[in-house]
This record gives sequence, structure tokens and C-alpha cells, in this order.
Amino acid sequence: MAHPFPIVDLHCDLLEYLAKAAERTAYEEKSRCGYPQLKNGGVLLQITAIFTETKPGSTRLAEKQIERLLKLPLEHPGHFLDGTQSAEFAQNKGIYLIASIENASGVFEENEPIAQGLQRLSAWLKALKRILYISLTWNGKNRFGGGVGSDQGLTDDGKRLLDWMSTHQIAVDLSHASDPLAEEILNHSEQNRLNLKILASHSNFRAICPHPRNLPDWLAEEIIRRKGLIGLNLFAPFIHRTDPEALFAHVEYGLSLGAQDTLCFGADFFDTEDFSALLAKHKCKTPYFPDYADASCYPLLLERCAQRLSLGAEALEKIASANALKFLNRSI
Repeated sequence: MAHPFPIVDLHCDLLEYLAKAAERTAYEEKSRCGYPQLKNGGVLLQITAIFTETKPGSTRLAEKQIERLLKLPLEHPGHFLDGTQSAEFAQNKGIYLIASIENASGVFEENEPIAQGLQRLSAWLKALKRILYISLTWNGKNRFGGGVGSDQGLTDDGKRLLDWMSTHQIAVDLSHASDPLAEEILNHSEQNRLNLKILASHSNFRAICPHPRNLPDWLAEEIIRRKGLIGLNLFAPFIHRTDPEALFAHVEYGLSLGAQDTLCFGADFFDTEDFSALLAKHKCKTPYFPDYADASCYPLLLERCAQRLSLGAEALEKIASANALKFLNRSI
């Protein structure tokens, strides 16, 4: 391809895929983000989400994912690398991995004392060495606030978690936050002068595709103003029901808002057979458009950004990796 820039992606569900069955490996096409696909896509660094729904036993499910993540560089040293200690990432050495947490319910059971959950989170941070970001919620609401589909804002437990994250240099992810929750997170951070980085790890723009999982203009503008990141999501229902070309409308719109130093990738690749209920909810026959259906797609996607939007090499490199790497280095 014309623009072989290294890729940083902010969000995939490889760990959730691996934790569902012991015999699963990180080389299977079903995951959409296995090693061959990541390698073919030129991925330098993959942020791997520790994802659970909000339900009893969520912390045990998260622990299984952590176990699989910690084993990957040990079992496959030429393919997967620990990315937590690197300020510089050497290309062609393997895929660097850093953890994130999608839904804080994976760390905190709903009815346990928050101090117990914070103790668990401290232990996990020590084991993982770095957690790039935590999203307080997923869909619906939990003890920390409201996710997509809820009008709940920020709770007292949510405030305590944000304070802890600020102290430990962990960013907050707004991709699954309800609009009231996102607004109250920003207000709490500002009013209490928290050192809290923000991002939307896998969200597009609501002005182009009016889905609640996408960002309203005011929130996108706040992320830009606060020098955060917006990871472009390749899940088709968040791009357009039928038109893959709408992806470039999202890129163009983000740039029109001033996101040239903010846009990056957050593809959200997952095994769709594991999430049949999610597909039914979105009423989509095509969870990913064919050209952007797995992690090998990035060179083609960048080439088409150059063609469709006349983006030059500097703009393409920023989206591919430079914006994300700058954010990571600021967060160390």
C-alpha cells in the first residue's frame, strides 16, 4: 500500500474472545484481531480491552482475561510484546500490548465495598504494569453511572473511582458513557482539578450517524480541547447502515471540528458469533463492511483516506499512530 505507517489501535476484544474457551488462540480469524490480521494490518501497538458486562461474577471473568493477556508475551515472544515500559516502540519486532478496562464492573462487584474494589484494582495495576484507560460503564447503568441507553449521570462511587484514576495516571474512556455521565465526568474533573486524561476509545460522530454510541459535537469538541483521543470505530452500525463510504465522512467531519491531533483508530473488532444478541439489538446483517472487517484493513483504509479526502502523509500518520503515541507518552 502507498502509506505503510505503523498503526496504533485503541480498542479490540481479543482478550474476551480468548477467555471464553481455553482452547482458543490468538491466531484465529474469528476474533478479527488475531496475530496474523494485526501483523498484516501493520499494527505496532494494540490496546486490549478487559471487558465484562455488569453482572454477578464479573470480576472473575475479568481475571481470566488478565491471565490470558499476561501469558501472550511469554508464550509467543516473537509475536506479542509487553508495551507497558516502552516510550519507543520498535517496528517489526512484534505486536506491543497494553491493557484497558471496558466497564469498571469488571473490577468492582455491584454490592461490595468500594475500598475492596480499589484494592483489587491496585493489585491488577501492579500485575499489568499499566492500564491505559477505564470506562466507568458499558451499556445500561452500574454503580458508577449511566452507560449507553441510560440517562444516569455520575454517582458518588464514580467520583471516588475518577479520583483514584487521576492519582494513578489512568485515562477515562467516554465511548460508552451516557451524555449526562460524560458531562458530569468532565465537570467533576474540572471542579476538582484532577489530572485526568480523557478519550473516546471507539466512537464516531453522531452528526454523521445518529447513534447514541457516537459522540455529540459538544463532547467531541471537549475531547479535542482537552488534548484527548477519538478512536474511529469500524463496527458498521456506528458508521452507516448500508454505506461503507460514510466512514470517510466521519473522518472528514472530525477534521472539520479540529481533530487533526485527536483522531486515531479504535476499531472495536470482536467475534460476532460471541455477540449474537448484540447483532440482533442493532438489527444488522453486516457487523463490519467487507473491506474493513478485521485488523488487516488499516493500509487500505489509509490509502482510501488519502484518495477520498486528499490527506497528505502527515495527516495520515497522525491518524495511524502519531496522535495515539503522543497521548501515551504524555500519560506516562
